[in-house]
Amino acid sequence: MNRSIGSGIATLIITLAVLIPGTSALAGQPVTQTLNPPPPSFEPCKAVGSGTICFGSRTVVVNDDTGTACGEGAGTFDIVLDTTVAQTASRTYDRDGNMTQRFIQDTYRSGRFVNSVTGASLPFTGHDTVTDVLTVPAEFDSATETTAGEFAVTLPRTGTVYLTAGRLVMAAADGTIDFQAGPGVLIEWFVNGGPRETPAELCSALGSA
Repeated sequence: MNRSIGSGIATLIITLAVLIPGTSALAGQPVTQTLNPPPPSFEPCKAVGSGTICFGSRTVVVNDDTGTACGEGAGTFDIVLDTTVAQTASRTYDRDGNMTQRFIQDTYRSGRFVNSVTGASLPFTGHDTVTDVLTVPAEFDSATETTAGEFAVTLPRTGTVYLTAGRLVMAAADGTIDFQAGPGVLIEWFVNGGPRETPAELCSALGSA
């Protein structure tokens, strides 16, 4: 499956990591310079000896059609992602106000995969962290991105089936993979916009639930 499939998941990641304009500061530790790029509004910032550090957390409710299809013909349905995401994030800037590193940690709570046609659902649990280290400050194309996490779905009469637990290191500019350990389902779903092959157990369980 190519990266255009599963656009709902890709939208989720973009939504969670989006660079929301606005800079704030912790009381008594003002940041007087312009930060490039500006941090999300939920990450208050403080000046430190090496530059600036911004850190914050938020909760995001997600209900998106992933665009990933199961079945054929009249039995075709999309997989809908329904979850609450607890996110902690930070970013580091140098003395010139340019970002050098970004960290995002997501924990998926009360998660469900839903059959878009019948409404049948399966619970899942998962978490992931994404760290971007920028070789050229403020230039995302220069970043090396490391993603790690674990993802599990509970199937009827089967119990928990771990679909992935792994780590991926890649170049942000072109997606070149430098290192990968563990199954790639997490990486495909939560980074590249959908798995190359939809897990057969998941489609089967959602179709028969």
